[in-house]
Amino acid sequence: MSDRPPSPRPRGLSRRSLLGIVGAAGLAALTGCARGTYTRPAPGNVLTLNNDVATWSDAYDAASAELERRVGYRLAVRAVPNQSTYQQIVRMSAQTDSTTDLFKWWNGYRLQDIARGGILSDLSAAWDHAQAQGWVDPSLRASFSSDGRPYALPLYKSYYPMFYSRRAFDAAGVSVPATWTEFLDVARTLRDAGITPIGATGASSWESVIWFSQLLIGHSPDYYENVTAGRVSYVDDVAMAAMELWAQMYAEDLFSGPDIDAQGYPGMFQDGTLGMSLGGTFNVNSYTSAGLGAADVGLFLVPPVVPGAHPGVVVESAALCVSANAHKHEAAMAVADAWLATEVQQPWVDALGDASANPAALPAGSIVVGLAQEVARVRPRELTRYWEASPPVLVEGNVRDLSAFMVTPTVDNGAATLRRLQDRADAEWEAWKA
Repeated sequence: MSDRPPSPRPRGLSRRSLLGIVGAAGLAALTGCARGTYTRPAPGNVLTLNNDVATWSDAYDAASAELERRVGYRLAVRAVPNQSTYQQIVRMSAQTDSTTDLFKWWNGYRLQDIARGGILSDLSAAWDHAQAQGWVDPSLRASFSSDGRPYALPLYKSYYPMFYSRRAFDAAGVSVPATWTEFLDVARTLRDAGITPIGATGASSWESVIWFSQLLIGHSPDYYENVTAGRVSYVDDVAMAAMELWAQMYAEDLFSGPDIDAQGYPGMFQDGTLGMSLGGTFNVNSYTSAGLGAADVGLFLVPPVVPGAHPGVVVESAALCVSANAHKHEAAMAVADAWLATEVQQPWVDALGDASANPAALPAGSIVVGLAQEVARVRPRELTRYWEASPPVLVEGNVRDLSAFMVTPTVDNGAATLRRLQDRADAEWEAWKA
């Protein structure tokens, strides 16, 4: 790759062509929530941003107020809540004059997937600036890069700790575990007290990767990084041990049924009928919205399974990208350069209730603050979420197999599942590298 940023691609697709590719519903979403039109720059000092989370409008407004003060521009956010439609819109509109100036995407291999298309701007200068100011951990840079160049910035930073109900823990007479043995003892004690120990969704969603990832990491963070990068096999001893442990935990009734609805977790935490749930800190909002706070819900890092192993934690962070064909490209680059500034991130995370890639910006009054302090003390290995850690087609196929395992969580099915994962890995890594 040359030292120059990728050149904007020709705007060769007409709106009629876009309609044929995305479909009428997708184009309606593309145009229906626009302020003005997508084919012309937004008026005045406004930059457009495509986003797939409809509930973040207040957070974007809060960050925009500080961005406007710092660089003179604010964001007009266009939300497309359906992810499938959203991905189609971004992929296709970024090649036309219907693109927004900035857009939200995923990091890891999902970012690499679209970086190959030349639709992203090189954000090396923004990363260099943020690192020099101490606004971001340099170790995150690789997961926002393709071929050694960063093409996005962290939009936020969610950790995957264990949520726990203080009422359930008090009723069972247990406390936060410091080791894996203690963790299993806590789960068994909750079970014996008539409390569902661990809520585990995923039998029909991407969340099947949550416990799979955690058990791999608990045995060996190095193995997790290597298997997601295609350097080792899914049928290695580490993965076999993780699947056997997962099946054993099911056999001991330490998990909820696979049909549990995570939307009910806050109510179950409140009445003490559910003990724990492993998930991203973005879920904090569902608890606070239900009226639960630090007196009701706590967070802790899951201890390593193997004694003495370095602890690890999954980290999720969406990507903030600048369209190569942005109408106001220079202004969009200025916003990217300022995005991770503490003064911008503070109102953003205060509104989200979640963490920032900038360690100095912590959400006021959120239980995430205590977790961030634990992360700073323990310094666990921070690992990219499985959803973004391998090529998309490989991940999505593996999600289905892992979901099926959760419905029939036996040791034999675990071994068969790993063989299917490896067969798919052989095919999909070859396709990716080609």
